[in-house]
Amino acid sequence: MFLLLATILFSSYAPSWKKLSTIDIQVKDLELDHLGNVYVVSKTNQLYKFNENGILLSTLNYAYLGNITHIDCSNPLELYLFYKELNAIVFLDNNLAYRGRMNLSDFGILQAAAAGRAYDNGVWVFDQGDMQLKKLERDGTIMQQSGNSLQFVDQNKLSPEDIKDNGSRVFVCDTSSGILMFDVFANYIKTFTKVSSLSYMVNDKELTYLEKDKLIKIKILGSTRDTLNLPVTGIIQAKLGKDKVYLSDSNQLHIYSFD
Repeated sequence: MFLLLATILFSSYAPSWKKLSTIDIQVKDLELDHLGNVYVVSKTNQLYKFNENGILLSTLNYAYLGNITHIDCSNPLELYLFYKELNAIVFLDNNLAYRGRMNLSDFGILQAAAAGRAYDNGVWVFDQGDMQLKKLERDGTIMQQSGNSLQFVDQNKLSPEDIKDNGSRVFVCDTSSGILMFDVFANYIKTFTKVSSLSYMVNDKELTYLEKDKLIKIKILGSTRDTLNLPVTGIIQAKLGKDKVYLSDSNQLHIYSFD
């Protein structure tokens, strides 16, 4: 679905934008699942689930647990909320109801910088204590680990903010060093450009990210680069759906369709 969208948007075809709706919300985190649902974490840690047209489906306030760092909805039936300050992951069902919690400190990971769902429903964690990318089972068993990732960058520090797993590659985003790509066995492959961790997407072939008021698409296994100008300016986060684009500025979420 995303591949078809990318093919349309980044070819010579210029889409015709149509604004569908604007939602007054201060977005901290914005993600889409493959069913077309839109998930928003507000700056007050309210969690929202919208359908693809911006109709509110569900909302719950998880501020009582702390500050939500990131939501992972790559499995739309089980959502992962990462709380960096708590060093914990909270699991929700598709109605945003609480289904469990994983305290990473219980498994020897005392300083998780980023976490995300593994393709098999395990957990990827970047452990800042030893600078390693680690894959854990839900019982805390470490299945894969990368070794010290500082050997892969030209810096003496890594502070990743996001991890995404597309089924064959794992992407660890550090806004200072770039996006480090690993295989599913936590072996380092290469590093991509520096981007904001909250404004990029991956599929099996492409990485798409926000650069100012443009979307940039690059091939994961190549060097092709294409650019799309967005219909509005001042965008902080951008996500692509099947035939829509979701754009947030400092105070609102905008939904546009295209043909």
